Amino acid sequence: MRAVRHAWLEWVRTLYPGYFACVMATGIVSVALLLAKALALSLALWALAGALLLFLAVIYALRLLRFPREMRRDFHDPATAFGFFTFIAAVGVLATRFALGGWAIVPDVLTIIAAIAWFILTYWTFAMLLITNERPIDQAINGSWLIAIVATESLAITWALVTKIEPGQRAMLQLLSYTFWTFGVLLYLIFIALIMYRFFFLRVRPDDLKPPYWINMGAMAITTVAGVRLLDVAQPTTLIVTLRPYIEGFTVMMWAWGTWWIPLLIIIGVWKYGFAREPLRYHPSLWSVVFPLGMYATAVQLLTHIPGLEFLVAIGPACTWVAFAVWALVALGWLWSTFSATRHALSGRADAAKAASAGALASGATPPTSYPSEQPEAGQTRRGAPSRIP
Repeated sequence: MRAVRHAWLEWVRTLYPGYFACVMATGIVSVALLLAKALALSLALWALAGALLLFLAVIYALRLLRFPREMRRDFHDPATAFGFFTFIAAVGVLATRFALGGWAIVPDVLTIIAAIAWFILTYWTFAMLLITNERPIDQAINGSWLIAIVATESLAITWALVTKIEPGQRAMLQLLSYTFWTFGVLLYLIFIALIMYRFFFLRVRPDDLKPPYWINMGAMAITTVAGVRLLDVAQPTTLIVTLRPYIEGFTVMMWAWGTWWIPLLIIIGVWKYGFAREPLRYHPSLWSVVFPLGMYATAVQLLTHIPGLEFLVAIGPACTWVAFAVWALVALGWLWSTFSATRHALSGRADAAKAASAGALASGATPPTSYPSEQPEAGQTRRGAPSRIP
């Protein structure tokens, strides 16, 4: 068990900053399944998403307490800092699912938590980029930057849904929803311009094109969902009624732009894993592929609320089952990767113990009572070399 404990702590130490993407992916696939009337599966994924959120919150708190240096490094690195926005988006997606499930207090609480975290992280990351960042654009920007847009739009959605729960605050909540929706759009236009420049005018290697680039499409999908939720808000204020044509047109435009990305992202994947022969193995960033697919399926089903787009009802369920299939594949990859890493840790320790015992018996010495890697040399502190558990 010592081997597993050491491997577990090493996993916590090197934890991927954007691991809350698995909650985002699970939660939004649950929403898509709910819209597709697959209620049993939707409920199962809803419960799983809630459990994953609590589990990861504890793990990140443990990492902050045990490995503050690693956490500080990730917060100060522009290539990883935006991964922490997955927490906000995960909480926002779960708030949405609870609101759609008929809950009242839980969506309110989750929305407040997400809003506070959004305020802190947004101003921290932009201040960090302004004051301390020295990296050039090709080493700093990546698809994870767009998770900031996803987090922003997730709050636009929850503000709109909470309007039904808190009708007395509808004017303020609808204004907040519109403000976050339009700010997310503007932020996307800025970030996508930098990403396109990175794609087309600087050298790109297969390793540079990591799964979070699927957020190029996912950010537009969640912007579409936020727009439709704003259009569907109960008892719209005069402001929303006045802006309705603009919101409607821009929402459809964002969906069209997100749809355009899908073939290009598939081409990138074929080049990366097919022609460049980069091995395809589980990594937590793969959840950044699942989430856009689930959000796109949700967007297609909600777009049928806009007059003239009712025909999309024919493809909504198909998109949902594609998203669920990819979710299942990534989930199985996570389970297999965890099992393999645990088995490797146990077998590695057992082999080391056998080799040490055999050597000691051959020399007539007493076998060691602990593993070789657990016995510190003179003048050194005890250190382990655990395997990572994904």
